[in-house]
Amino acid sequence: MNMKLIIIFSSVLLLISELATASAFVDPRLQNFVRQSGVKKARVIALMRNDTAGFAAPQRYNFRSVHQFLTARTRVSWEQVKAAVARAPAADISILNAFWINNSIVADVSPQGLRILAQVPNIEKIYLNGEIQYVRPVTAGRPFRAQRGDPTQYPYDLIDIGIDKLMEKRPDLLGQGVRVGLIDTGVDGKHPALAGKIALFYDAASNQIKEPYDADAHGTHTAGTIAGGDRQGINIGVAPKAHLVASAALSGYSHMLRAMEFMLDPDKNPNTNDQPRLISNSWNSGGAPDQELFYRAISAWEAAGILPVFSAGNAGPSPKTITRPHEHPGVIAVAATGKDGKVANFSSRGPAEFQGKVVQKPDLSAPGVDIISSVPGGTLQSMSGTSMACPHAAGVVALMLQANPNLNPAQIREILTKTLILVNENGSPSPTQVWNASYGMGRLNALAAIQVVTGLRTMNRDLVMAQFQPTSAFRNIVSAFDTLVSRVSRLNTVDTSDLTGQFRTNPSQWMDGSRL
Repeated sequence: MNMKLIIIFSSVLLLISELATASAFVDPRLQNFVRQSGVKKARVIALMRNDTAGFAAPQRYNFRSVHQFLTARTRVSWEQVKAAVARAPAADISILNAFWINNSIVADVSPQGLRILAQVPNIEKIYLNGEIQYVRPVTAGRPFRAQRGDPTQYPYDLIDIGIDKLMEKRPDLLGQGVRVGLIDTGVDGKHPALAGKIALFYDAASNQIKEPYDADAHGTHTAGTIAGGDRQGINIGVAPKAHLVASAALSGYSHMLRAMEFMLDPDKNPNTNDQPRLISNSWNSGGAPDQELFYRAISAWEAAGILPVFSAGNAGPSPKTITRPHEHPGVIAVAATGKDGKVANFSSRGPAEFQGKVVQKPDLSAPGVDIISSVPGGTLQSMSGTSMACPHAAGVVALMLQANPNLNPAQIREILTKTLILVNENGSPSPTQVWNASYGMGRLNALAAIQVVTGLRTMNRDLVMAQFQPTSAFRNIVSAFDTLVSRVSRLNTVDTSDLTGQFRTNPSQWMDGSRL
């Protein structure tokens, strides 16, 4: 080996050594805690380094392959840190949990324990266990008892997204056989509109599968918009025969990560197909210096074949107000519109930023003003917020998956965004599809989406066009039908760079663990 190669090789080894022993970045919210004495422990979440050397990249949308990769990576990562942690006094560091969904550990630490943990090789970042915030309704009406009415009558929100017209063509599409995940305040499983529709309910705080309950009313309301009612007089749900895998998990980062991991493998057996096909999320996680601990979990969902659907946030109308972590490219972020089809004043506007780059969020918009749905106690109530818009999109995805169970998240995303009602920044009809900060790529259109999904399943344009007579509302998708079907059929990539790559870190937003 010549001298030049020896120097290069030595430099590489030195760099690897420095990376392996570098101090962790520490959440600045822990600054006062670490400087105090005689204080109680703080709960933290420590991200372990995503060292993928020696791991074969998993196949995207192959659940077992992704599950095996994630669990194996965490086992190896833990082996690299447990000896150092074990040497610390139990009074300083108490390990509570490990999450394979994002390669992290949860620990209660004293100030001295935090200093020790920050020096452990292969610990990358340490977050304070912050609060999860659900997207509280902007307004809410008084609860009222449901009265069974004319089954041909639909509330404005279901008419707005085309459910009434879809039912004329395909009354069999009610979400049968599709499991939809829901992470929220919980759900009232005894509500008449939801009875028998909760496949599983997970209480993240107690780490147990329980009888469904709702700590608020928010989760029951979002659940009702996804799957509530029937079509025989109580029309509140987009996919009333879908089943919900629900979780109460809005009490902290660690509980949210428990719920996110639960959704990936509810029965802890990767050989069974009990995970939901999509997950509706009306929560945000602001406060942390960055969102990598949630980015990793969202990437794991998407890579495993689960579509993440999120509310855009209620921080509008100023630009760049999309709440976190809804900027993740794998997320469908949903803005809220009202009865007039115009974007709500409260709805968060884009664009957003991800990994230092501007991203186009929201992706689309759906009804979110004065939405009538279920609340605990067997009653109905109107609420307004992007929390109410998000489950409309989730319900439409459930209908798409009933029509074609073979769709993967990339295909669903492509279909949803290319079959929207096109509008400009002012909400007026647009002849072309151009993203804007208020509506995203346009307004949700269930009928047009099912038209394309059916085409993918049959690959017969004439049959689809005969079944769904095109109207002026989606002439754009009719003219582009063949191109879209061809493109979506190819969206089955094996790229998993978001699972194996490194997320961008801005050191100025963190404390240096070596200086605690």
